[in-house]
Amino acid sequence: MMNKKMITISSASALLLLVGVTYFVYSVRPTPTAVDAEEPVSAQVVTQPLKQGMVTSTLTAFGDVSPERTVAISSAYPVQITQLLVVQGQSVNKGSPLALLRSDPTAVLGYQQAQSANTLAQAELKRTKELLSLQMATQSQVDTAQKNAQDAQASLTAQRKLGGGNASDTLLAPTSGVVLVLSAGQGDRIAAGAPIMQFGGTDSLKVLLGIDPSNRATIKKGSSVTLATLSNPAQTTQASVSEVQNLLDPKTQLINVVVTLSDAAAKRFIPGMRVRAEIATGQQQAYEVPRQAVLSDAQGSYLFQVKQHKAVRINVHSLIDNGATLGVSGKLDPTAPLVVLGNYELKDAMLVRESKP
Repeated sequence: MMNKKMITISSASALLLLVGVTYFVYSVRPTPTAVDAEEPVSAQVVTQPLKQGMVTSTLTAFGDVSPERTVAISSAYPVQITQLLVVQGQSVNKGSPLALLRSDPTAVLGYQQAQSANTLAQAELKRTKELLSLQMATQSQVDTAQKNAQDAQASLTAQRKLGGGNASDTLLAPTSGVVLVLSAGQGDRIAAGAPIMQFGGTDSLKVLLGIDPSNRATIKKGSSVTLATLSNPAQTTQASVSEVQNLLDPKTQLINVVVTLSDAAAKRFIPGMRVRAEIATGQQQAYEVPRQAVLSDAQGSYLFQVKQHKAVRINVHSLIDNGATLGVSGKLDPTAPLVVLGNYELKDAMLVRESKP
């Protein structure tokens, strides 16, 4: 009986101690304020001023640098290449030797025979005229000898043009340029007029850009072009469209746009380079904004501006797409900053904390 009484007293004492500790904890705990209970939600965003003006639309195209003038180097008569003095891709100056040629033996023989016949015909004409002066020949005989001498001279001239007059010859560069393609090798026998090599002058260069036929109407002669090599896209060169061709390239199924490079610009390029071009296709008054600033949902495209530290949603229409930037229109406030980063988590009228890029 005594043990039960002691257990009851101990339990009561523990309960009183627990009640006292609980009262002490809640009595010293600070009372929540209205600010803690209603702390507003805000988002960190990056903003920039809104720009308005004439926005240029561009079309991206790729192409190759090539000489503006390309010629096929050949011989007017049959020859054999005894020595090839250049390699493909080699740059040469005007008048530099390209190859040593030897005339076809048949042509040389024909020239020698025509030369002998001409010598004989001229001598016969002289003798006939002397006989005429001695009244030992008729005028008809002189006329016949005259015709034979003229025919022999014409035959000799023809054989000289066929290459028989030169046992050997040197092929020279018509202008300063580069050897684009070698069509023949050392020791080859080449027919008259057959190409030995393709030669391109480097005094002026052009760029052939391939565009889809559907975009042809947007590009005009004189349109500005920004060029950059694929190996160094940061260094750009300004040029303009000199021609828009009307023929579909059978290999690429694209239409070629020709861009002629100025002398200063041509020094940055060499034939065969691959380039990227931004061709201006038109201008329009619009707000120019970064692509990431424009979002879209079921209601269409929109962006956010900041007014009185709050995000304001504004619906926009995209007018021009330049890749990294867009030209848009809408009820925008030119004086309100534009949200360019952090806009994905924003809602209309949401508090924002601004930072500059």
